[in-house]
Amino acid sequence: MRRSLVAAAVLLLSSAVGYGQEKQPVHVVIPAAPELIKKAALAMFARSGYSRDSETASQLKISKPFSNEETDAYNTAHWTNPPVANCRRVNTFLLSPEDHAMSVSMVSETVCHSDGGWKIFRSHDEKDIQWMQESLAGLKAKIEGADPGH
Repeated sequence: MRRSLVAAAVLLLSSAVGYGQEKQPVHVVIPAAPELIKKAALAMFARSGYSRDSETASQLKISKPFSNEETDAYNTAHWTNPPVANCRRVNTFLLSPEDHAMSVSMVSETVCHSDGGWKIFRSHDEKDIQWMQESLAGLKAKIEGADPGH
């Protein structure tokens, strides 16, 4: 009986520790209307080849296709897996209201066609998280710099 209680306690503790180590979404608070934020995000990323995939009141999804070289490099590096095709880098901006501002979260994924279906890859490595943080900071600075009230 005591062993089962100890095992249960260890299991609960390990799951709580694992939960605490999950990455929080990358986000920033921007004092602007959702339409202005989405317009600025699209303009900022369009210079890098991104275009609008979809848009709702609370979300903007933009993407850009992989080049043939990027697809070939991925397939070479992951040669033990089925090959991928039609890969796109997809950035999603999720907007939710806060007091007189919008909380903007960013999710970055790679979406590829493979083996008869679509595969979604999300990276949680520090380099990608830092890139998203810098992108959102740049978006905030761009919007606040365009607003003479800030």
